[in-house]
Formats: sequence, C-alpha cells, structure tokens
Amino acid sequence: MKKPLIFAHRGGMGNCIENTIPCFKSAVKIGVSIETDLQLTKDNKLICYHDHHIKIDSEWYDIKKLTLVDLKNIKFEDNREIPTTIEVFNALANNAKDLRYSCDIRDIKTGLKLIDIATEFDILDKIEITERNRNVLLKLREYNKKIKLVHTLTDNISSINDNIGDVKILKDLKIEAINIQSWRANIKNLKQIIDFGFKCYVWGVNSKSRMKKVLNLTYNGEVVSAIYTDYPDILVKLRKEIST
Repeated sequence: MKKPLIFAHRGGMGNCIENTIPCFKSAVKIGVSIETDLQLTKDNKLICYHDHHIKIDSEWYDIKKLTLVDLKNIKFEDNREIPTTIEVFNALANNAKDLRYSCDIRDIKTGLKLIDIATEFDILDKIEITERNRNVLLKLREYNKKIKLVHTLTDNISSINDNIGDVKILKDLKIEAINIQSWRANIKNLKQIIDFGFKCYVWGVNSKSRMKKVLNLTYNGEVVSAIYTDYPDILVKLRKEIST
C-alpha cells in the first residue's frame, strides 16, 4: 500500500518550539519532512518564522522593518532563535536524502529568494512552494521551470469541483498538487483532485481520529500524497500500523 509523505508542520509544533533548528532536527530524526514559513527581513535575509509581527512584553516588532541582526538580538521568552533558511539548509545538509521542504511564502519576493538559495544549495528538487494566489504561482513558474508548486485552496470554498479554478491554468503552471484543509478530506474530494490529474495534500491533520481518516482514504489505488501535522511522531506510528 502506498504511504503518504508526512510534513512536520513548522517542524512539529505540537512537540517543540516551532520553526527552529532543534525542532526541524527532531522531525528529521523520526523520518519525516519539513514544513516551514518564510519571509524576508529588511536587509533581504530569508528567515523561518510564521507571524509577520513579534510581540515581546508590550512592544511590537514588524519583521519586514527589522534587519537580521535586529532579529537575532530579540530575546524571546522561550529562548528561541529565529533561523535563516541558509542556516536550516546547512544544519540539515547531512540528513536523509529523501528529506523535502514544504514552504509557505509571504510574497513573491520571498519565493524568488527561496528559489535562488535552493539553487545555490543544489536542492531545488527537494523544495515545494505552497501558495493560494495563482498570480504568485504564475510569477514563480515564469521565474523557474523546475520548482515544485502546490496550490493551497482557500478555506472558504464550498466545493472543489466548482472552485478549484481553471484546471487548464493549473496544468499549464505544472502544479504538483492541490492542498486542502483536513475537514474537507473525504473520498469525493480525493476523487475529484486525482481525476483532475493532481496529487492530493491535506493540511491541519492533528487529532488521531482525523489522522486515521486521512490515512485510510483511497481511490483507484491512490492515497493522499502528503499530510501536514503538528504531531508527526503520532502520525508516523499510525501510518505504519495502517500500511502493514
């Protein structure tokens, strides 16, 4: 039986401090891949951090107005260190050859910077960029023909069949997969996505019951291709139980 790829959401934020190198290393140690959030600092350094702002005590910081040095000097209550993408790639360079990175980007500039860095590291084939905006996907595809692109559907659509957009456009963009929220992971939607010719990814899979439901979805011998979870350790165990 085919096994879905597991992406540790923000490194597996249910078990460790999200988007940090120790968290990423813990995920890799149990044999899963990495999902992270990327954005640029004022001095054009690509970092792994989700929120656009940082609040320390009563003071707010806007990341896009801070240099990397400014960020490194901020003292977090949990003592985290915000890593650059380059630091992450270096830290995980000697890990599993099957390691992949799924990257949420803040804007087009972030995506272009990621492509440049991944090309320099010669790991472009290990990178997937997930994005809701098809115009951003278009710009990324124009910039690079090889980067793997995943179209994340917006949360408020009622039917994949009616709202997936122009399938021909997505095909022309060579979209790798359609990424749907966990509550919409059912056999009907899996069938539609596969029949459209895409892989099916599912994000927000965090409870055991939801994990089991998504792992058991099959259609014409196909399964959900990738699952995003805050608890990769639990999902790895369930995947092993169900696939054997």
